[in-house]
Amino acid sequence: MPYDGEVTQIWIEFTVAPVRPGAMGPHVVATLESLRAAGLTPEVGALGITIEGEAERLLEAMNHATVAAFSAGAVAVSLSAQIVDSPIDEVEEFLMAVRPIARAIGSNFVDSANLTSADVPLRWKGRVVAGLRVAEIRNLRVDVSKLVAQIEYELGGKLTEINREDKQRAVALLDERGVFTVRNAVDEVADAMGVSRVTVYNYLNATRASVRFPREAE
Repeated sequence: MPYDGEVTQIWIEFTVAPVRPGAMGPHVVATLESLRAAGLTPEVGALGITIEGEAERLLEAMNHATVAAFSAGAVAVSLSAQIVDSPIDEVEEFLMAVRPIARAIGSNFVDSANLTSADVPLRWKGRVVAGLRVAEIRNLRVDVSKLVAQIEYELGGKLTEINREDKQRAVALLDERGVFTVRNAVDEVADAMGVSRVTVYNYLNATRASVRFPREAE
């Protein structure tokens, strides 16, 4: 549906850093409490938090929630939003789930009618619903180093100097942002941390296991 200049419903996806695998830090709890106090129902997923609602109300609530997050120790809030013209169907939910990975590796969605042989077709229930136009490899390698630098800033130290727990946290953040979809990224991260690639794989497996089977709050 063409945009007619009047925004009513929007959908927002955001992450609050630092991310703590298997548990919510006080900055995340404060964010959720702020949104719920505004009468909203945020959904917590493996790739971030999502909410949907009336635009003006949602943006005002996000403003307060962001302040609450930083007041509780957050170092970064990353947000994306889009207009919702109608209830989200299954295809849209699928594309929303893929979008953070596409964004992290510097790629864009293309309409299924405009696919080329170089694009990656995205299939949902046997039907090609869109395509992923992948960035050139030389740009992806630059993105890995940039994301490593960003994580170092968020955690407050070089990956070679932080403790084991923070190294695990760094791997979780890098995984969330799609770094490990890039070829040879494990080797680059291992070099940046000063550990073996086996150690990075161990951290990565532990992170993904905690997402699938989160520990119950004590």
